[in-house]
Amino acid sequence: MTSNTFNQSKFIPTAPEKGSFPLDHEGLCKKYYLLYMRCLHQSDDQSSQCRKEAQEYLNCRMQNELMEKAEWSRLGFEDTKTDKTTSSSSSSSTSTRN
Repeated sequence: MTSNTFNQSKFIPTAPEKGSFPLDHEGLCKKYYLLYMRCLHQSDDQSSQCRKEAQEYLNCRMQNELMEKAEWSRLGFEDTKTDKTTSSSSSSSTSTRN
């Protein structure tokens, strides 16, 4: 029985097309994750009603380098006016005003 395993070719895993991303072990984006999950629960799992929460969660992941920064249009948020560059520049301009 064990002799068959030696004759098989070795399995070589390949990375996902868009790459993998680390888990949020430190809970940096847990607040946004919970808000999104609550929204899904309240809307009977209709994700279209939770787009704002989903975008906030993804923005948190991008800001904390838990996923690759990407244009919102590539993530399915073409109809929103906020982009990742605006949100980062607005937070930095807010800190300079204080």
